[in-house]
This record gives sequence, C-alpha cells and structure tokens, in this order.
Amino acid sequence: MKKLIYIIIVIAIALTACEKTLDFPFEYKKPKLVLNCVLSNTSEIDFSISRSMHILDTKEIVKISDADVIIFEDGNPLQVVPVSDGEGNYHAAYIPKAGHTYKFQVSKDGFETIESEVTMPNPTTINSISGKQKSNDDGYYYGDEFDVSLNYSDIPDNENYYMIYVTSDLPEDMKEYFDENYMYSVEDLFDKNYKLNLECNDISVSSGYGGTLLYMADEVISGENYTIKFSAQDYRDIRGIFYGLIYEDDDYYYKDGEEGEGEDDDEGESIEDLPFYREYEYKLIVHLRSVNKDYYQYQKSYDLYIENDGNPFSEPTLVKTNIKNGLGILGAAGEVTDTIRFTIKNPYLEEQE
Repeated sequence: MKKLIYIIIVIAIALTACEKTLDFPFEYKKPKLVLNCVLSNTSEIDFSISRSMHILDTKEIVKISDADVIIFEDGNPLQVVPVSDGEGNYHAAYIPKAGHTYKFQVSKDGFETIESEVTMPNPTTINSISGKQKSNDDGYYYGDEFDVSLNYSDIPDNENYYMIYVTSDLPEDMKEYFDENYMYSVEDLFDKNYKLNLECNDISVSSGYGGTLLYMADEVISGENYTIKFSAQDYRDIRGIFYGLIYEDDDYYYKDGEEGEGEDDDEGESIEDLPFYREYEYKLIVHLRSVNKDYYQYQKSYDLYIENDGNPFSEPTLVKTNIKNGLGILGAAGEVTDTIRFTIKNPYLEEQE
C-alpha cells in the first residue's frame, strides 16, 4: 500500500514538473484612430471615425463621436466645420472639386493625431450606353434583370482606376400611392441609394464584396475607348407587389381593407386609374467613377480579406491603408452618370384579363 502511495506521489510531481506557461505571441498595441472616407465630386463629404481593435478584442467597433477634424483644400483649411451625429459619423457641407487636393487632420485626446491627403481625379467620359431587359420566367420573386453595355474613354497619360455601380429610380406617383395605401413599408423599394447586383464576365474586371461593385485598372486599355458589358439585377420584390394587388385578398394588402381606399378615395381614384398600373418607367442609373490608386488597392485588399475570412489555410490579408499614424482609407472619386430608361409592364395584368 505504501509503495502505491509513493508511486502516485512521484507521478504527480512529474506531471507538475511538465507544466509550462506559454506566453501569447501577440503584444498589446495602443489603439489608433481609424478614418474611413471616400470623397466624390457629386456629393457633400461624409466620413466615419473609430478606433482600432486588438486581435483578441471581442466587443464591437468603438466609434469616436467627438474628434477634432480639420479639412484642407490645396493647403488651406476649409471654412466648413464637420458635424458629428454622435455615433462616429460626420458630415461636412462641401462638395470636393476635381483636380484639387484635400487633406484630413484628425485628433482626439489619448490618440496620436492622424492625417491623409488625396487629389481628386478628373471624371472620364461615357461615350455611349445601352441596355436590354432580360426575359423573366422564374416567378415574381426573381426581380428584374438587365443587360448593359457601357463604352467610356480612358483618360490618357495617366494610371487610371475605375469603379461601376448601378442604382434605379421609380415613378413618383407610384411611390406616393403605395405610401398612402399599401399596408407594408415600401421605403426600401423606393430607396434611390439601393445598389443593384452586378455580374461581369470580363477577365479584366473584378467584382466587389456583396456583388454591387465592379472595378478595373487601365493596364490593358490605356488611353483608349473601352466597352464593358455586364448584367444588373434588381432583387427588390416589385413583381410581388403587383401579384398581391391583382390576386390576393385586399384586406391583406391595403391599409383600409378595400382596394383604392386611402387619402385619394374622395376623388374616386384607385390603382387602376394610375398610369403605372399597366406599365411604368424604370430608370437604370449607371455610375462610373475614376478613383485614386489607394482606394482601388483598398477595395481589392478588402475583398481578399473577406474572401479569406475564416479560412485557416489562407495567408493573412492586410487591408490597404493610406492614413498616417492611423488606419483606414481616404479615397477620392470623379463620378459621371448616365441613365437607361425601360418600360416595365405589369406582368400579371394580361393573365387577369
């Protein structure tokens, strides 16, 4: 019995001697300010400020709502003070100009001051644009799809980078009617910032994360006119609304339970009296941006980071930053737009008749 006790004690001591404390290899680094902003010649300045996170942090991104921000144009401070919404988002009522240089200087107690500078690219020229609505036999939840052909001029004697995204617009009387009469919210349906999903088979074109952005460099087409062809898919359930208006119970779709009731009812106006009931104009708006190299590289590295996220066999991906003493991106875009108009017919009206 004593021999057994001795054996147990020896084993316990041996196991204790085998314990080793391993130091985790990641050192703690002081958080840095993070600036995310893309300047455009078509809109006022919006940006966000947050702080960097340690690799072991499990909490959400911490936004900075009280930073001091100075914006310079060609070396001179803008006479515009950025306004914070209290949640780390800022707005400056000023539209940047093509060819001018803008510098951001951001400071906050407890952090090193960060800065970044960018020159606004000149917009390119859209030479021609055309589109065709694709046939839809997959049911009303599928949405509308369009084939688009865009020809543009590459800016000569420059290293150029481009991005494309697509939005849409629906008739105002259509929006007003559904706001007043339809039981469910249609805010998303008429959101002019909604971006369509894009697909392109051109090997020189990359697709951004989420599928709503195409981007490319002028390595092959430098100084030439180039045509890019892609498809644009609107995933919003516009067809589903028409289906409900024709086939489903009015009590389920209308606020007052009967078709045509609402603020316009005194005038005897119902949906059948409105032009969009039979067909409506759908505006496909193509946005072509000339962007700075840093923004282009940021987008490519960010997409690669998302693609490799959670893959234990992938190499670590560093997202491009051009912020001195901090992190994030200051991008710049010279944008032009063009519109393709389509006539969309009520897909179920002929069936009803």
